[in-house]
Amino acid sequence: MNIVDVHCHYTYKNFQKDLDKTIKKMENSGVRKVITNGLDPKDNMAVLELSKKYKIVEAAMGIYPTEAGSMSDKELKELIKQIEDNKDNIIAIGEVGLDHYWTKDKKKQDRQKEVLREIIKLANKIKKPIIVHSRNAESETVEIMKAAKVPVIMHCFCGKLETTNEAIKAGFYFSIPTMIVRSKTFKKLVKRAGLDKLLTETDAPFLAPKSGERNDASNITQSITKIAEVLKMDESKVAQKIYSNYKKVFNQ
Repeated sequence: MNIVDVHCHYTYKNFQKDLDKTIKKMENSGVRKVITNGLDPKDNMAVLELSKKYKIVEAAMGIYPTEAGSMSDKELKELIKQIEDNKDNIIAIGEVGLDHYWTKDKKKQDRQKEVLREIIKLANKIKKPIIVHSRNAESETVEIMKAAKVPVIMHCFCGKLETTNEAIKAGFYFSIPTMIVRSKTFKKLVKRAGLDKLLTETDAPFLAPKSGERNDASNITQSITKIAEVLKMDESKVAQKIYSNYKKVFNQ
């Protein structure tokens, strides 16, 4: 079984002591690729280093929405230059997007939108897919992302029915977290989106199948089982199609 994790954070402190061992465990469970996402300029460089060290790790550079809300024009310009300078070393732009759960201030919410629009322009220019966060701001995020001319991957998407339908109509992909095993929301999303638009993710070290545990991509086998159950399909066919979607979306 070929397994892929399109959204994770293996630069996170939780993995510092045993990352070699964790990577081996993931490889042994069938994981072929993990895309570790950057959260700020410093993390972006750490992500890049991980991708050089481990064969299964691919890099995505981005800016977490709560950070984006406080960015100056100078910082945004530097971020865009950092990503563009490394366009041949990354597989995607991410994690980027909007977050109105942690950010309540209207000015900072508006700044998040400004930053996201500039990121979309960059993605269109360098032709890289975008991995998108949309917590408590799903409808606004979907609307803004329609300007993208590259593949859009909605990470851990929890939009309402109408917003989900808008995202599906726009041709966006959805990365399903391992917590699908305990979430009705993601089971419904799998049914609505259909296998052609699905990818798998962990958001490691977060969103584990069992609440409170540290997550990693070896748990995606549980996601495959649950997606196959929801779609009434064979597990190996589900895994094969999701891996095929990954290759198509990320031009592999």
